[in-house]
Amino acid sequence: MAANPFRQTVSRNVRDLFRLWALYARMDLNWLLQDLSSVIIVVISETLQNLSSMAGVLLLAVRFGGVGGLSADEVLFMLGFYELASGIGWVLFGNYNVIHISRRIGRGQVDHMLIQPRPLWMQLATEGFMPVSGSFGMLIGAALTGVAVSRLHLALTPVWFLLLGYYLLIHMALQLSQSLLYGSMAFWRPVACEEISSMIIDLNNQLGKFPLFGLPTWLTTLLHTVLPIGLLAYLPAVALLRELGKPVTIALPLIVACGFVTAAIICFQKGLRHYEEYSCNRYKEMGHRN
Repeated sequence: MAANPFRQTVSRNVRDLFRLWALYARMDLNWLLQDLSSVIIVVISETLQNLSSMAGVLLLAVRFGGVGGLSADEVLFMLGFYELASGIGWVLFGNYNVIHISRRIGRGQVDHMLIQPRPLWMQLATEGFMPVSGSFGMLIGAALTGVAVSRLHLALTPVWFLLLGYYLLIHMALQLSQSLLYGSMAFWRPVACEEISSMIIDLNNQLGKFPLFGLPTWLTTLLHTVLPIGLLAYLPAVALLRELGKPVTIALPLIVACGFVTAAIICFQKGLRHYEEYSCNRYKEMGHRN
């Protein structure tokens, strides 16, 4: 019986993915084993950075018994969810500027990827993997979420955990697709747009941790669609805490995420075709960037 070529290709790609993830995990582990003093400094700085980014909203919630229609413990859950979701995304795509893709595009480093013996999608799916040095935000988010769940006495059913995983995937899809979508501008404007992925990620980090209850309807709609910061933590928190299984809280994030993912794929492929024709003209003959 003849082997199925499609099945063989899929099987080979899966093996290559796990092989590359294992490789990057070993490389990341070497950082931990070779320089303990740097590890301690990074752990302390990452912990302080993650906690300080949430302190403003959390302190307001504690001082006034809640903020934005959420109690202090519900705000803690929302912040923990954000840190957990963004932390998982950082573990998967945080290394080598994968999630900040405009840097690689704007610096002409896509050339390095195109000559590799692996397809571009596989490189983007594996190069960012950093399970050791990138896990601090994820661990802090998991701890805060666990504390909030305990204080709120939530009933943790299989459906609840399924929805938690669903919203975590939505968060990561939105973050990565926005980075790719806006980062694709660097194919045409490498100097001006080199840091645009970083800017959109920073914007999400700054605004995505605020409850949106009480805002005008038009602004709430905008922040759940065109600039979907409300889908990163606020709506998932409301859905998991108060409106478990409500159709709109399930359908809306999926529709918006699919829209951003589709737009990101189209724009990135179009930009890649432009790059393959014109490349990046930022480098002088001696190798320095303009």
